[in-house]
Amino acid sequence: MDWILGLIFFTILGFLIFLMEYLRNHLHVNAEITRKFVHLITGIFIAMTPLILRSNLPVLSVAFIFIPINYYAIERNVLKSMHDTRQKSYGTVFYPLAFFILVYLLWDHYISILIAATLVLAIADTSAALVGNRIKNPITYILGSEKKSVQGSATMLLLSAVIVFCCLQTLASKDGINIPVSYSILYAVLTAIIATVCESISFKGSDNLSVPLGTAFTLHYLVSHHPHYQTFLLGIVLALFLAVISYKLRFLDGGGTVSMFILGVVVFGTGGWKFSLPILSFFLLSSLISKLGKTKKKQLVDTFQKSSRRDLGQVLANGGVAGILVVLWNYYPAEILYYMFVGSIAAANSDTWATEIGVFSKSKPRHILTFDHVPVGSSGGVSLLGTMGALAGSAVISFIAYFFIKDLAVVLLITLAGFLGSIFDSIVGGTIQVQYQCPNCHKITEKIIHCISFRTRIVSGIKWIDNDIVNSLCTFSGAIIAGFLLYFSA
Repeated sequence: MDWILGLIFFTILGFLIFLMEYLRNHLHVNAEITRKFVHLITGIFIAMTPLILRSNLPVLSVAFIFIPINYYAIERNVLKSMHDTRQKSYGTVFYPLAFFILVYLLWDHYISILIAATLVLAIADTSAALVGNRIKNPITYILGSEKKSVQGSATMLLLSAVIVFCCLQTLASKDGINIPVSYSILYAVLTAIIATVCESISFKGSDNLSVPLGTAFTLHYLVSHHPHYQTFLLGIVLALFLAVISYKLRFLDGGGTVSMFILGVVVFGTGGWKFSLPILSFFLLSSLISKLGKTKKKQLVDTFQKSSRRDLGQVLANGGVAGILVVLWNYYPAEILYYMFVGSIAAANSDTWATEIGVFSKSKPRHILTFDHVPVGSSGGVSLLGTMGALAGSAVISFIAYFFIKDLAVVLLITLAGFLGSIFDSIVGGTIQVQYQCPNCHKITEKIIHCISFRTRIVSGIKWIDNDIVNSLCTFSGAIIAGFLLYFSA
């Protein structure tokens, strides 16, 4: 019966989508209007599924199928009523992916949270975009790669809070949860803050993933730990304090500050000191060490893609894997996830120290695979001093985690994992990381624009594998190696 109802349900939804496509093509209805309408109706329809169907299999199947279908539609430029935007966006790919994750995690026990997260994306996010686009003379800001408006963000905050509050008061009883009005207001406001921040740093439609997942995770944590919300609130305060101080000290730019705040809320608010101390140590130590030797590193300013002031991409590249592992640990509190978390941070610190200390080497670096001499600062270049720095960087984080692990053998294996993660970083950086050449000075660089205004051309590597991607692979490999070593050594 669920499959029949699901088929009817999604047939109606498909009809509405193709109706919007017809209106756009034949009646010349504005594509932005049809896209937002589809976004809104789809979200509301999807939010209703837990109230109609008993089994989540039809919903999971449809969500899974639409991920590649929507990607194909974007790449082939079809179904413009859904995908036509001013700049290329993968929002319709992130949308079913987010819903697949939410349904898988929340369907059986937390449908109120599932519905709330879906409606926040459908109603609040859509309304924020409409307000931002329609209002005259909006106050704008840029934290990620897209311009946002203060008025749109305020709309997002207000509607998110209202939606979450209403879901807690009307639907939470279906999950066997009773949240008093005062707590519902508090939880709604806290959740709305996280949802709005997630939306503010979105790029290429990433808010279709970050907003519902951020909403669901925040609300799930608060509800499942009710009435003990103090730890989460303290995490918000600590994350905000560190983010603002880091911005004032020029450790982070605007986008880096906001992403640091989100990461801090996840780690500090839900992981406790066990997770907080390693990542705090990494951030503080790496930020300080990156400020050393400014005169020496000025010679490399035309080579490195990024400066020592971390942006959104750098924060996510170094801490994104760790943040995901904290989220997973909240749902599946297995000790191996903590070891992987420390391994990812150890790899990030190892790579950072290798780079920052390696530039002081008096000997010319060599390519990690060919052993040929390469210019200082080249991707894939290693030196003895830099390698020692990498090992020390990994060891520092691992031994800080010893206070919680209490097992020297485990700490040593995590140190090895972090160090190997930085080695993997050098291998990827020296082989497939994109490298450009300036047409004016002919210098090899990681920058797209060089010599103030000259657009560089690719001379090696893969276009989309930049320094942030390489750093992400470094932290991911550190986590995987740590998990592998400790799983098979147990």
